[in-house]
Amino acid sequence: MIDIHSHTTYSDGSFSVEELLEKAQKIGLSLLSITDHNTIQAYFELQNSNIRKKFDGEIISGIEITTTYNGETIEVLGYGFDLETMQQFLNDNVLTFEEKQLKEYELIKKQYKKIGVIFNENNIKFNPKVESCRPAFAIEIKKYPQNYKFLLNKESINTGSEFTRNEVYNPKSPMYVDESSLFPSLEKTIEMIHKSGGIAFLAHTFAYSPNILNELLNIINNYELDGLECFYTTFTKKQSDYLVKLCAENGMYMSGGSDFHGTRKKNHNLGTGNDNLYIDENLIKDWINIYLPSFISSKGKTK
Repeated sequence: MIDIHSHTTYSDGSFSVEELLEKAQKIGLSLLSITDHNTIQAYFELQNSNIRKKFDGEIISGIEITTTYNGETIEVLGYGFDLETMQQFLNDNVLTFEEKQLKEYELIKKQYKKIGVIFNENNIKFNPKVESCRPAFAIEIKKYPQNYKFLLNKESINTGSEFTRNEVYNPKSPMYVDESSLFPSLEKTIEMIHKSGGIAFLAHTFAYSPNILNELLNIINNYELDGLECFYTTFTKKQSDYLVKLCAENGMYMSGGSDFHGTRKKNHNLGTGNDNLYIDENLIKDWINIYLPSFISSKGKTK
């Protein structure tokens, strides 16, 4: 069993690197990737052999880079890249997690004041070192019935994730906020991964709005993605089968993972998702041996 989509406290997960490795060891993963948002600091910590030995399995370098397509925020997973090269690209092109959260807060606040959304900004409380402001906005906006007229879907306000995907990130929603200024372009994101020696996958396709699903073939045909994340916690079998078919038809690689965030994302358990995942290493046999980097093994020897 493998899981190559997980997060630590270096972005918005609740587990430290050490705690994540201990969890991976406990459930018997054979392969793990830490894909923190827009940072690879976990991998520099992994160079400490006392931490690395907590997990006997393989680890492949990973990252989840935020970008935009047609004004909508999406994510690209990168695997198997050189750490030093990727870090330089991140330094030059990507805001830190905290910088991004603070700038996003200002963009949302400005846009919602402009269109007349009612909220008390003093109630928008979040820790930008580990949290987004979007769930806090959803909680505050929900207090005022007058705000429901701005929602594309009234059910969206019930959770931070639905509010994010269906409203804030959706260009068709009156509550859409253009965040393209916060991220590298899709083309640049893929270039960063490739020039660092890695491969690029579109993350959790069915987690986005229908706009992205309708554009999926255009994205595949016009951008140099290497693969798609075909297995994911919220996917149905039908959705996964569709993505597997797309990969076969377009000569693309496949990946899969839980998107584990510890206690910060419910029912995204490491390795098993919402008890609906069991990802075999055979899923990635076409590319894993090419891109598996030379990390210090759990036995303290360079592989």
